[in-house]
Amino acid sequence: MIKRIELTRFKKYKQQSFTLKPTGVSLLVGGNNAGKSTLIQALSVWEFCKMILFHEKGRNSFNHEKVGSGEGFGMSAEEFMPVAVPSLNHLWTNLKTQLAPNEKQEGPGNFPGYIMRIKCVWDYEKQVDRTLEIGLSLVNDRLFIRVTESNLSEGDYIPTIVYLPTFAGVLPKENKATLAERRAFLGRGMAGSIIRNMIYDLYKEDIQIRESLYDSGGRLRGSNKEMYLSTSPLQKLQNNLRHTFKSELEIEPFNEDFHTVIKIYERKIKVNNDGKCELIPKSKYSPRDIITQGSGYLQWLSIFCMLYSSNIDVLLLDEPDAHLHASLQSELLREILAYFEDGSRDKQILISTHSVEMIKLAPLSIIFSMETRKYLYEEASRVAVLSGVGSEYFPKLDLLKRYKKLIFVENESDKKILSILGEKCRLCLPADVVYWTNTYSHADRRHIFEELRKIIPDLKCVSLRDRDMDNLDVVGEGLTFKAITLPLNSPIILLQWRRKNIESYLMCPKAIAKASGQSVDEVKRYIQEKFALAIEDDGYVEAVPPEAILTLDGKHHFTAEIIGIEHVFNCDKYAVAKEMTADEVCEDVKTFIKRVNQLFNQ
Repeated sequence: MIKRIELTRFKKYKQQSFTLKPTGVSLLVGGNNAGKSTLIQALSVWEFCKMILFHEKGRNSFNHEKVGSGEGFGMSAEEFMPVAVPSLNHLWTNLKTQLAPNEKQEGPGNFPGYIMRIKCVWDYEKQVDRTLEIGLSLVNDRLFIRVTESNLSEGDYIPTIVYLPTFAGVLPKENKATLAERRAFLGRGMAGSIIRNMIYDLYKEDIQIRESLYDSGGRLRGSNKEMYLSTSPLQKLQNNLRHTFKSELEIEPFNEDFHTVIKIYERKIKVNNDGKCELIPKSKYSPRDIITQGSGYLQWLSIFCMLYSSNIDVLLLDEPDAHLHASLQSELLREILAYFEDGSRDKQILISTHSVEMIKLAPLSIIFSMETRKYLYEEASRVAVLSGVGSEYFPKLDLLKRYKKLIFVENESDKKILSILGEKCRLCLPADVVYWTNTYSHADRRHIFEELRKIIPDLKCVSLRDRDMDNLDVVGEGLTFKAITLPLNSPIILLQWRRKNIESYLMCPKAIAKASGQSVDEVKRYIQEKFALAIEDDGYVEAVPPEAILTLDGKHHFTAEIIGIEHVFNCDKYAVAKEMTADEVCEDVKTFIKRVNQLFNQ
C-alpha cells in the first residue's frame, strides 16, 4: 500500500518525506517529540479529507484531469474529526495564510492558499506509484480542503486508512453507531466508545461466512468448517482471546426494532486435559460486560477488531502498548507479526511505540527510526533507538561488550561533525566505539554508565554535552564539566563545550563562503547585519575567544527559518565543516578528540 508520505507544513514538519515498507508491520520509534504520532495523525487527516471529498465531490474528483478545476470544500472546525486539537491552527507549522514570495517562486502556484499538504504514494497490485495529495487551508476558522496533486485515473484503487489512538472513552452503554459517528469517536481518541460496534461488525460478518458454507443440512462439516474457522474474523479474535486472556466473547444479537444498545459479555474458559477449551458454566462464573475488564484487555480488543477487519488497508496504532503489561506488549507484537506469517496478507500496519519490550523483540527490518527516517539495518543501530526510550537493553549488546568504549553525544550530527573535523586536523576519533545519542544530563549519563559497568567492568565512557544556557564557569581545563567531581583515573569523563553548541565552532566565514560559492566579504557582511557579529575570515580558533563568540547560538544562526545560514547560503553545517582547514578547526574540538583518545588508549 502506502510507500511514501510527503508532508508540507503539517505540525512539526515544514517539509518532510517518509519512505515506508508498503506491506507488513512498521514500528515507528524514537524519543518524545520525535514525530511518531505526527506522522500517524497526518495519515489520519489525509484519510478524513479523502472521505469528505469522496462524499461531497465524487470519486472522479481525485482523477488527475480534475485537479485545478472547481472550488475546494469548506467545513467548520466542529466538523473536523480525525485528530483532537484545541484549534485547527495547531495542525500547521508556523501558520500563515499565504506562501512567502520565495516559496511561490519555488513551489506550485496553482493553490497558493493551500499551504499545508499531505501526499501519499502507494502501489496496489499492478498499479504502481499512484499519488494523491490533499491541500488544506484555514480562513477565518473555516477549513478548506481540495486535491492539489494526483495521477489517478478512473478505476485506480485508493487505500482505506483507520487510525486507532491510545485506548480511552469507554461508555457504560453503547448505542449502535453510524460510520460517521465512529470516525468522530476515533478522531477524538475515544476508541473505547465504539468497541462494541467494532466487535458487532465482526459478528455480522461471521454469520454471513458461516451461512455461506453450510451444507444442504444446514451444518458445517469437514473442509467447510476448517475454512470457516480460518477465514472468520470473529473466530480469529476468539482464538486470540482464548490464547491470551483465557476468555472469549458472548455477543447478543441486535434487533434495531427492539434494541437500543449493543450487549457483549466476557466469558471465562478453562483448558481440559486434552488441550481443548471449554466455557466455565454460568453457575460457577457470571458473564461480565466487557466494560468491567481492564484497559489492557479493551485495548487489545480494539486493536485486533481492526486488524481482522476485511475492509481496512492501512491500520495506524498510536502507542497501543500504553495500557499493557510488559509481557503483553511483547505478546501484542508477536500476535500482529503472526498475522503476516503466511505471506498472503497485504495489509499495512504502522505502530507508534515507546515500548522497550516491543523494540527488543522486533526484527530490525521493521523498526523505523523517526530520527534518521530509515529502517534499522544492524544490531548496533538498536542502541540509538532504545536510548530514546530509556532502555536497559544496552548492557546486553554484544557490540558494547566487544568494544568497551562508549561516547554519549546529544545528536547524531555531533558525531558526524566531529568525524569531519577530526580528519581535517588528523586527530581521528576511534572507530571501535559505541555512540549513544540522548540529551540526558551528565548526572543521568553517569548513573547509566555505572549500571553498565556492573555487567561490563572494563567499560570506559566519554559524556559530551552542549553548554547551552549553563554558565561559562562550569567548563574547566580540557573542557571538563566542573559541577561534578570525579575520582582520579575515573573510567568516565564529563566534557562540555565552552561555546553554546558544536555549531558555534563552525562560524567560519571562509569555510561558509567555500561551501556556498559566495565571497568571504558577503558572508561576513551578512553575519554582521543579521546577527550583529564581526567575525574574522578564519573564525576564532582559540579556546577563549571574545565573549560574543562564547555566547552566540550557532545552531540558531545556521538553521533559523528564513535568516539562517543554511537557508540563505544554501549550504548545511556538514558542508561547512568539510570546507574547513586544519588551521580553522577550533582548539576545543582538538582538545575533545585528544581527551577521548587519551582515555580509550589507557
